[in-house]
Amino acid sequence: MKFLFKYWRTLQRATDMDTLWPACKQHAEDLDHAKAAFYFHASNDTAWTKDYTKEELINFVDQLR
Repeated sequence: MKFLFKYWRTLQRATDMDTLWPACKQHAEDLDHAKAAFYFHASNDTAWTKDYTKEELINFVDQLR
């Protein structure tokens, strides 16, 4: 069962990257605001917080382009 939850979280993160991240970039004032919006979402979503520490998540979002 643990494997299924990890798989679900991986799918949710992929959906965020395919859908939410481009939407953040499209509608944000600039790249920093897009990253802030994405981080706000990810830091409140168990699909991200179960597999990433706060520092890892900050680093991940900082690398987005």
